[in-house]
Amino acid sequence: MIRYSEWRGWGERVTLAVTEYDALHDAERIVRDVVADSEAVSNPQRGDAEIHAVNLAQGIPVQVSPRLSVLLRSALWAARMTDGVVDPLSADDDGLEDTGFDATAVPPIHPVPTYLDVQLDGETVLTPWGVSLDISETAKADTVDRAAAAVARDLECGAMVRMGETMAAAGNCPAGGWQIDLPGGGTVELPAGAAMSTRSTDHFPASLWTEATVIAADAVWADAACATALRRGIGAMRWLEQYGLAARLIDGNGHIHTTAAWSDPRAA
Repeated sequence: MIRYSEWRGWGERVTLAVTEYDALHDAERIVRDVVADSEAVSNPQRGDAEIHAVNLAQGIPVQVSPRLSVLLRSALWAARMTDGVVDPLSADDDGLEDTGFDATAVPPIHPVPTYLDVQLDGETVLTPWGVSLDISETAKADTVDRAAAAVARDLECGAMVRMGETMAAAGNCPAGGWQIDLPGGGTVELPAGAAMSTRSTDHFPASLWTEATVIAADAVWADAACATALRRGIGAMRWLEQYGLAARLIDGNGHIHTTAAWSDPRAA
């Protein structure tokens, strides 16, 4: 029997499902702790978040906690895999405004810093002057992966954890598998040890696609691939096929396009 629990956490609807009836209470405690730990170090909306120490360093190496180090590594990995579509650098210019520098006043003498200039060595991070990091999206996806794995490991049961539209499954599957409702109708099976994410054009209004859903080996990759598909437009299907991802895209006319792996998501 599958038991469910749902609450609000880190600005998202968090859903937990477990395959063992008596495991739900302990599983919820584990998931809440994992979410709280990740938010405490990486949520820039919190004044006490550890990520602010990195953003205020401005070119000075900073020693960070093991948890923030892992989240930064995930964010930089996603940036490399998507050629910067998923960018850990903040979209605003707060880093420059805080220093009193007007980036539009004069042409840049040096190249504008990118994610490639962020250095992470163990638990020491160095960001260039003028750079501010915001890793919220990849941090939430990483948290989903970690929470599902922790429940399955510690309680020896099947678990599915979802934050917003990103989810991950770990441990044994329930009878019939994890059946996930798709936006607009239909269901898909999420295999144990896999993750799924859905993004819409709220993130990329000019996209050819109105929605992208990707199943991948982990939630960070699934979410990053969704973002990349929406940004790549007509080249999205080829890019997704290149990585063998199970994906479902919906265009502006409501037509559904799927990759070869989508017909059998368990192959993702």
